[in-house]
Amino acid sequence: MDGHTQHGASTGDAATTIDGVLLYDERYLANAGSAPPAPGVPALLAALHEAKDAAARERAVRAELRALDVEWLEFGKLVRQGERLQPVSFLRTYGPPSWSHAYCAHRFWQHDTRVENAARLAGAPHAWSVAQPHPEQARRMFEMLALRGVGSGLSICLPAAAPQQAIAMHFLSRRADLDWAGSATMAAALLIGVCLQEFVARHALPVVVKDLASGMSALQARIADCVLRGYSDKEVARTLDLSQYTVDYHLRALRTRFKVRNRVQLAQAIRGAQRPYAAAAAGG
Repeated sequence: MDGHTQHGASTGDAATTIDGVLLYDERYLANAGSAPPAPGVPALLAALHEAKDAAARERAVRAELRALDVEWLEFGKLVRQGERLQPVSFLRTYGPPSWSHAYCAHRFWQHDTRVENAARLAGAPHAWSVAQPHPEQARRMFEMLALRGVGSGLSICLPAAAPQQAIAMHFLSRRADLDWAGSATMAAALLIGVCLQEFVARHALPVVVKDLASGMSALQARIADCVLRGYSDKEVARTLDLSQYTVDYHLRALRTRFKVRNRVQLAQAIRGAQRPYAAAAAGG
């Protein structure tokens, strides 16, 4: 399971994979600990950069959500496969309890009308309620949202930095009506989403997803991606906040896994194991 507490924060590993989709929490993002360089940035983005740890970032985001009468936030990165947007990763910290796991395990993304409608609006928020009529193939998803206390929501779909990728955000309220989702709330939700997208894009730790991540722990997948990027052992340890002993242990395990003898062969084997369309999962 994805290890959510009542509020959706992970108590286990900071990242895991479900059906090839990366599920990660705030601890998976590298700490900034200083103000962003550009002047005049939004208050939330400044707070995220100034926060010393994941707990401080979470408090800042949750304060913004409460101000909108929003209980939860789904935040995910998608990639276009034909006519469909398929999930690559989800920041699970702010979602309903165990929702990201259920969403991926049941493949609700195959018929997620929230994403489809938001994508057509090209960045404008799409308001919806659980009680309104939904296509038959999407009903189970909305039923499971209702079981988790969700009554309505705002969905936003923004382009990501890489081609054919997008960021989906769903602001979820317990309220069954949409009176809370006025134009001011929509504008504020969009700003929160943009700030979170900007921070995640800059501070997500690297990860290898899809085929490479299957059968491999999230930590080993991150170390494997660091190898692909040419990081030294010290750089891997610093980037992932690990001891050099831990890094050495997992590198030996990776060499055994791929049946290679040195760093160059390991990087070649990892690169060969990736699917052609695999991308860094969390970064925007």
